[in-house]
Amino acid sequence: MNSKLPIQEFLQIDTAGHPDNRFQDGGENLPIGRLFVIYNACRTLLAIALLSLLIIPNTFELFSQFDQTMFVTGTSILFVSSLMMLGNLGRLVYSSQTYIFGLLLFDITVIALIVGATGGILSGLSVLYLITVFAAATLIKERVLATVIAAIAVLAVLMDTAWMVTRSEATLNMLLSAGLLGTLLFTLSLLVQFMTSRLTQAEADASQAKAKVEALQRLNEQIIIHMETGILLADHTGTAICINEAAHTLLGLNEGERIHLLNISADLANQYQEWCETSTDLPEPFRIAEEGPTMVASFVSLSETANQKNLIFIQDYTPVTQFAQSLKLNSLSKLTASIAHEIRNPLGAISHAAQLLTESSTVDAADGILCDILVSNSRRVSDIIDNVSEVSRRQAPKPTDLLLNNWLPAYVEEYRSLQQQRCDIVISDINTTSTTIFMDSEHLKRILSNLIDNALRHSLEDGDCSRIRLDTTIDPQGGQVHIDVVDFGLGVAEYNLTRLFEPFFTTSKHGSGLGLYLCKELCEINGARLIYRRTQAGESAFRITFGRVPSAS
Repeated sequence: MNSKLPIQEFLQIDTAGHPDNRFQDGGENLPIGRLFVIYNACRTLLAIALLSLLIIPNTFELFSQFDQTMFVTGTSILFVSSLMMLGNLGRLVYSSQTYIFGLLLFDITVIALIVGATGGILSGLSVLYLITVFAAATLIKERVLATVIAAIAVLAVLMDTAWMVTRSEATLNMLLSAGLLGTLLFTLSLLVQFMTSRLTQAEADASQAKAKVEALQRLNEQIIIHMETGILLADHTGTAICINEAAHTLLGLNEGERIHLLNISADLANQYQEWCETSTDLPEPFRIAEEGPTMVASFVSLSETANQKNLIFIQDYTPVTQFAQSLKLNSLSKLTASIAHEIRNPLGAISHAAQLLTESSTVDAADGILCDILVSNSRRVSDIIDNVSEVSRRQAPKPTDLLLNNWLPAYVEEYRSLQQQRCDIVISDINTTSTTIFMDSEHLKRILSNLIDNALRHSLEDGDCSRIRLDTTIDPQGGQVHIDVVDFGLGVAEYNLTRLFEPFFTTSKHGSGLGLYLCKELCEINGARLIYRRTQAGESAFRITFGRVPSAS
């Protein structure tokens, strides 16, 4: 399946019924050429029909008293000229309005010759002028020239009749017949010109409407292709017929044939099925993969008939999550700031009093131990207050483009220089070249520092080594960048996984339970995700997942 969306499937726009650009300056040759071919075919058939009258016994007697030589000459001229118009000469003639006008004058002359040879208006062949007048009104765009052709035809009829009257070959009553025929010729010319003008305007309007439809179609196609919202066209069975490029990216799909929603996400398929049955749109966030972005789907029906097709809109739920996270942090910052302020003063007094007691000579060894417990726990509570205050003071991120192959080694060197004891941090040699992420540099430093601190502590406690590893990978389908902080400890117990990122939850005797919570909050506010996972080798790791790699364009 082409990654570009087949827009006709969504818009149901049919432009095949629009007419060609006939009678237009930019495309008139083709339709006028067709009309000219039809007219020339009529000339050819007319010449053949007239010549056949000479060989049919019953019809030959009708023309025996007239000038057969003139009749044959005129008919032959008409036939030969018709044959000549079948080749390049015909294309040359209909390419110019002047040449068409000249041909029509030529035809009137030939018809006058034929009509005069057969007895003028008495023979009834004067009606042949109608063909030429009709063709002039159709082929000639200039209405004055078309009317001139009609006027010349009328003059030919009147002059031929008047000549016959002067020669006593016709009565004066024939002038009335000639006048009626002339009136018919003029009326036909004006009527056909009017109809042609209306048809020309209709064709122009249709052509303009077609151009607008095509422009709107191209515009809508570009909007759908480049919009960030994923769009799927699905039938009543849940089969996705068309998928736009954004949906391919969000859902991590490869270009291919039709795919069922169950093969994309069971949650998405269930929501779609429930919507088809109840017509109730209650979107629930879902994920295609555990490490993928959170998405939400909405559904729109295209028709009310059975077996109808429906639109499914897929949106990245991350911005909504970030906004909710920001609101939560604003509320938390106000609460924690007031609590920290109220607790810090009495806590400082307790800690100061305990220190004074330890310095007193009246305190024995047992009481000194109790005072030390007071001082150490007061210090621990103070650290918790500092961590809570740090959360409350957090400012909005200032993301920038970070080139990992330069930024990550520099950060590791900086981290090592601040440590009092030696630590072994290995950056795995995986393709980090030219891999760019978009994140606040200071926030990423705090996240990694906290995760590396935890990893080193657990590596020492469980694995008896101060060594960790940083793995950097890129998802080939979604284009997402991952950084794994891998330690060599025992890892997190299964029953603690659900509470791992809760505030104040800790398995360490000396921890505050806010480190991982703070890391997760910083990740989410920067559009990243933090999860705990096991590597393929079973190692314990915390994975940071960043957004898609920006394209080179």
